[in-house]
Amino acid sequence: MAHEFVSGFFVREPAWHGLGTVLPDYLPLDTEEQIQAAMKLAGHDFTLDARPVFVRDSITQNLAAGWQAFVKRMPGNVSDGTILHIAKDSYQTVGNRECWGIMQALIGQGMKLETAVVLRRGAVCSLLAWLPEPIRIAGDDSDTLPFYNLKWAHDGSGAVSGRATSVRVVCMNTLSAAEIEGRSRGTEFDFTIRHTKNAVARVEDAKLALHGLRAAHAEYVELANELAEQAITDSQLDLFIRQFIPSPDASVEISDRVREHIEDARGAVRGLFDDANPTIPPAHKRTAYGLMLAGVEYLDHIRAYRSDESRFGRSLLREEPAKAKLRTLIKEVVAA
Repeated sequence: MAHEFVSGFFVREPAWHGLGTVLPDYLPLDTEEQIQAAMKLAGHDFTLDARPVFVRDSITQNLAAGWQAFVKRMPGNVSDGTILHIAKDSYQTVGNRECWGIMQALIGQGMKLETAVVLRRGAVCSLLAWLPEPIRIAGDDSDTLPFYNLKWAHDGSGAVSGRATSVRVVCMNTLSAAEIEGRSRGTEFDFTIRHTKNAVARVEDAKLALHGLRAAHAEYVELANELAEQAITDSQLDLFIRQFIPSPDASVEISDRVREHIEDARGAVRGLFDDANPTIPPAHKRTAYGLMLAGVEYLDHIRAYRSDESRFGRSLLREEPAKAKLRTLIKEVVAA
């Protein structure tokens, strides 16, 4: 299937693809038995079995050792035959239970596990939790909550990584302070654990993420409130929409269909500022904060996407380059 969703659970609200289990309330995660039950419900209750692989030299036809295949092994010591990755002997995965250990530590400090999913036959797994400390931006009647997403891959496509983000609940829009400032940085709340033999020893370091999550959320709120104080005119709104959804250079010939797509996208962004549209609070239909909300709404939900997995990824799993450019664009529009 296009979204490559395998299994997962979601608390209270279903996912946009309508798949997975919707839970009426949060699962207890205090004991090992409860953790194992939650992992089973999510589909995270599998391990990886490393099997030796011999590679044949294309010239000499000799077999060479030093490689291993990681095969998905289900509960009951049963392999389903799924090979998730082939790598050198020096490569070692971080298991699902170790990653749940990171999240368990965060939950023990007050976070709530919202989502657990499996993608690509088990190659990619993710856990999403939030901290019940809502904050409201001036003039915005919706809650903004600090979220933390933990993602890991078993196919060599990425390390174990954690990412802090703030979510405006009314629209499920996600944005980090790093993105709206347009900067790239390493922090105590965005961390990476490489898949090497000493990776498990670093899991404890990642459990400090909650402290950084609060700091990141506070920084986001400060920046959002700064934008909320900056009024914009109708002409500045028009400039923002034209620059946010730009037309190709005049020297580039485009088809009528492409031109129509550009105008449709601009119309969708402009529609967010209509009085009847609840996405942007009335107080921010003409503020820089409103521009930010419109930009993120378009990038998270309106813009076309190749699959539900890519939509999930650009919203929660990684920083989005288009969002990183949004703050710079807004500054230029306000100054115009």
